[in-house]
Amino acid sequence: MALKWILSLSVPMLLILVLQYRFWWDDTGVAASWQLQHQMTELEQDIAAQQVRNDWLRAEVDDLHRSDELIEEKAREDLGFIGKDESFYLILDKTQ
Repeated sequence: MALKWILSLSVPMLLILVLQYRFWWDDTGVAASWQLQHQMTELEQDIAAQQVRNDWLRAEVDDLHRSDELIEEKAREDLGFIGKDESFYLILDKTQ
């Protein structure tokens, strides 16, 4: 009779333990859900930052399409462009 009583309690307890494990720590459990939500938040922040950068680049491309002066400015800054009637002076700093 005692064995029957122990078995009647241990089987449901074992089932509850297995279900609790699956609920909290399984691949589809609560912990995995929290981790996925955290990853989604990080990805949404990354997407927002990339969207800001894309908007800035799109505005710069639009400005380059509209103005030759901006193209010349970019060539001067990025490529060291020197105009026809301009002189280039390189000043060295003697701090060494």
